[in-house]
Formats: sequence, C-alpha cells, structure tokens
Amino acid sequence: MSAVVLLAHGSPDPRSQRAVQDTVTAVARGSGSTVTAAFLDHDERDLRTVVAQIDDDEHVAVLPLLLATAFHARVDVPAAVSALDRPVDLLDPIGHPSGVLDSILRRCAGPTVLVAAGTRDDEQRAAFAHAVARAAARTSVPAVEAYATGPGRRLTDATRPGGATVVPWLLAPGRLLDSVHESAGRHGCHSVGYGLLREPSFLRALDARVGARR
Repeated sequence: MSAVVLLAHGSPDPRSQRAVQDTVTAVARGSGSTVTAAFLDHDERDLRTVVAQIDDDEHVAVLPLLLATAFHARVDVPAAVSALDRPVDLLDPIGHPSGVLDSILRRCAGPTVLVAAGTRDDEQRAAFAHAVARAAARTSVPAVEAYATGPGRRLTDATRPGGATVVPWLLAPGRLLDSVHESAGRHGCHSVGYGLLREPSFLRALDARVGARR
C-alpha cells in the first residue's frame, strides 16, 4: 500500500485550506492511493502529525504543493521531512506543468499575463519566464510572466490597460489572489481564475504524479 501526502504551505485564509482539502478528495478518488494533506504553516495538521496517522505498513511519499523550488522547497520542506520518525520519499515540487500552462493559454486565446506570487530567487524567476515562453511558443498565444510581490516584472509593466487577460499563477484563493484580480481591474484588464487547485488541467497533473506512486 502507498500513501501520498500533499504538503501545502498553508494560509490564514480558510478558502485556501478548503481548496487543498477539496483537492485531496478529488485526487484520492481517482488515484487508488491514500491521499492526505499537511501544511507547513497556519494549520495544526503539520507533516509530522499527518504522517504519524498513516499505517506503518504504508509506503509514504511527500509531494510538495509548491510551484517553485525556492526557499520553502529547499529549506522548509526538507526540515519538515527530516523531523519525521519514519522514512518517506520526498518528491519534487509540482512546479509549472507544461500541460496546465498550455491549457490556460489556449482558453485565454489572446495576449495573457500569468502572475506568480514572486520570489527573490533569480533562477526561479528565470525558470517561470522560460516555462511561460515555451507555452506561448507551443500554443501560439502571446504570453508573459509577472509577479505579485518581490523583484521582477509587475502587472503594470507587462500590459497596457485592457491589453491582456490576467491569470493568477497561484494555487488557491486568498488575499494575494484577490490582490491580483483587484490590480487587473484597476488597469482595465480582464482577469480569470481562482487558483490552480480549481483548474481541471492542474488536477489532472496531480492525478498523474500521485498515480505514478501506486
């Protein structure tokens, strides 16, 4: 038997926690594996607590629900895993799945700005920019990246008023996602999306990653 723990960052916004739990339910339904959620912060269901509740005869894999291999993936996640009382497989973060980017751009059909949370890690910003550029080339839909926080291109730098569809490249509803929609509205842009955990193509990508652990 195998169990997969989807390890999320966590948020004080209850909408985010509900989105993670809904995702667990959806992925577990289709995977045939035990799937559960744990959080790095803002929730008492931390990784140690969740793993302790999994039967000893189940092989455990931890899949970080993170879109980049920046600080949380390099520091917080390994620290949480090292504190466990049993061995687990630590998988790579979910990242920027190409199929998800392609699906979103094809649905937008016109110029698109994908707005990520932001990071001070230059390599991670470059990786996201590369992923967006590759998706734009594959779909023939013009697209650029922008960031809600930190260094890098801002939404105001990425498009003229009304010139693009804005998509938050964020996992779940919360204050940051709200701010992306508000910023798009202030600049006359149409914005769509309520987090990747509500995106069918993203759920399919998670299904594939979890199913590979069976």
